[in-house]
Amino acid sequence: MKRTAQLLLFIATFVLLSGSSCDKYEKEEGITGVWRCRENYQGTKFRSYNVSVDRYTQLDSSTYVIYNLYNLGLDVETYVQLKDTVFTVLSTNSDLYFITGRGVWHRYSQTIDWEYSVSGQVNDPFVSATFDRP
Repeated sequence: MKRTAQLLLFIATFVLLSGSSCDKYEKEEGITGVWRCRENYQGTKFRSYNVSVDRYTQLDSSTYVIYNLYNLGLDVETYVQLKDTVFTVLSTNSDLYFITGRGVWHRYSQTIDWEYSVSGQVNDPFVSATFDRP
């Protein structure tokens, strides 16, 4: 009887734990939301700030918009497209800043590694950044 109770307790615990999720973000779409950006820019400078990522369905289902990339403010929208785990920067909504580059999304660690360049009002040919969850 005691062994049966222990077995039932073990099975109940297993069922409870297997039904819960460790992922506190969306299961299907772990890309949208607020990210912390840790950025190396202008050669040797470092900064950390937040960006926001949303779906941009006006183009297609694989397109996203990043607000505040390169710490340019929420008015500057950077449009990116995701294919498999690789992001490609498409354009921005700004006539003052032009951003080109790529990023790699690591689903399990919930990070995105970026390499991009910024031109226009600033000239920064090589920027590396990592997005992670704050």
